[in-house]
Amino acid sequence: MSTTAIIQNAGDVTDTPALPLGAWDLVSFLTNTTDYAGFVGGALVTLLGLIILIVAGVFVTKKLFGNGQQQEKSWIMIAVMILLGGAFFGGGLALIQMVASGGEQTIKELGGGFIVLSGYLGR
Repeated sequence: MSTTAIIQNAGDVTDTPALPLGAWDLVSFLTNTTDYAGFVGGALVTLLGLIILIVAGVFVTKKLFGNGQQQEKSWIMIAVMILLGGAFFGGGLALIQMVASGGEQTIKELGGGFIVLSGYLGR
């Protein structure tokens, strides 16, 4: 095999895709693990929202149809449970990620504002 043939064969190798489907390498493993963890996390948050909604429904039923003895839960707590359960059930992991990114942005803004404010205070 001549040097020209080796160089031409090397050019053929670069035409292949970087990660074929079903690849068994570290990058594919970590990418698939991240995707799977996001899916499972979203499903768990949705399940948590469903459980909170069911418990809130049980509390509402006890308050409405109870004979006054089983009314230790307040209407405010039940309303908050319904709101949180509905948000978790409807939003899933995307809702938590949006709240976290909003918190990160707020911390960055507050941190930058404090640095500017400390310049005015002479520190």
